[in-house]
Amino acid sequence: MRRCATCLALLLLAAACERVETPPPAPQAEFVVAAGDSVFWIRSDPDGIRVRGAPMVLAQVGGRFAELYVTDDDHSFYDAVYVGQRLFKRDLISGDSLPLVSDTLMRLLARGYAVANPDERPLAFDEQGSENPRTIASAELFVLDVMGPWVSYEYRTDVDVVGGSSSHGLRRGVVDLRTGVATTLDALVGPSEARRITAEGQRQWREQRSALLEAAPEDLELREQLERLTFDSRSYSLEVERREPMVRFALAQSAARLPLPAQTLVPVAVAPPAWWVGVRDEYPAVSDSSERSWERGGYTLVGRAVTEPMPRVAFVLRDAGGQEWRLGFVPAPVLRVMWLDDSVVAPGTREALVQAFDEASFYSENTRTVRGVHPRGATTYRLQLAALPMRRLGVPRRHAPARETFR
Repeated sequence: MRRCATCLALLLLAAACERVETPPPAPQAEFVVAAGDSVFWIRSDPDGIRVRGAPMVLAQVGGRFAELYVTDDDHSFYDAVYVGQRLFKRDLISGDSLPLVSDTLMRLLARGYAVANPDERPLAFDEQGSENPRTIASAELFVLDVMGPWVSYEYRTDVDVVGGSSSHGLRRGVVDLRTGVATTLDALVGPSEARRITAEGQRQWREQRSALLEAAPEDLELREQLERLTFDSRSYSLEVERREPMVRFALAQSAARLPLPAQTLVPVAVAPPAWWVGVRDEYPAVSDSSERSWERGGYTLVGRAVTEPMPRVAFVLRDAGGQEWRLGFVPAPVLRVMWLDDSVVAPGTREALVQAFDEASFYSENTRTVRGVHPRGATTYRLQLAALPMRRLGVPRRHAPARETFR
């Protein structure tokens, strides 16, 4: 009886195993997701699904990947701190670096200080300055976003003198990743479209400035702040909304007494230029408020917004029959997806990515990144109470407010 019961159990177990269907392998796919302050390399093939993340900013231009990074440019003295920054692009395959944006103000201020204080000399690399310097001046560069061959950045300057005046500035710009040349709207979208966009930005600023002054005609502090803000068609950034390019102007700040966050206008839609065709597929199609999708070959990449316990995006692969394979979570917001199909990437790309991800794994928490991290939280001033749309940037990462999950 015991022997018969054992045999029956084994037969039932075998029958149950036969009824369990082995799930099919996930579709073959490979891409890099730019999300938050990091990138995630996701690969699906018959061997399984692999995901690898790294704290860096990558761009893809002409099938070649490049890392964006900043370096400090220190011109300090014992009693005066002058630190600027430079933004670079490093090609992952060749290793060559190209300067994109360089601060020049700190160098000029340091030269002026040297003339006024001939007995002082610049600090050597390993020398320490005063714990309480009389002058602290800095210039910082932040990458806002990358769109094809264009990178949008923000440039901030802060000069504080003990017993003297303070001066703060801010502007935005777009630079060509291929040449390192600042890009005007004319070069980006053509002269006629550039004139239309500029006229719309000027109209927005005139109306909002007038509304602010009419709402508080006796507010001298508000008037002083407005005098330090100017509309400059070269101070702008690129954005994407519903798979269409947008231009957002940021008012240029100069010699402001108080540091203000970026004062931006309402984005202006752009007639898609010729270069947009090669960029559009990096951005998702919009289905609803909580899901975005990218169609690629025989599969669909789907991202779903998750709010608890923190804003994240859950990625899945979906085949033509509707079956899904979970890929994991990435931080919000998801900026874009860069495809790694053999037809669109240069030879040696994967080997270069492996090396770049290996190197990035050794980055410490103190390693400087290039996206929106500022050592000092921006203070809210009276100007923010008015109708002018604000966009707060530069809050320390650990205390950053929740941002939208998708674009």
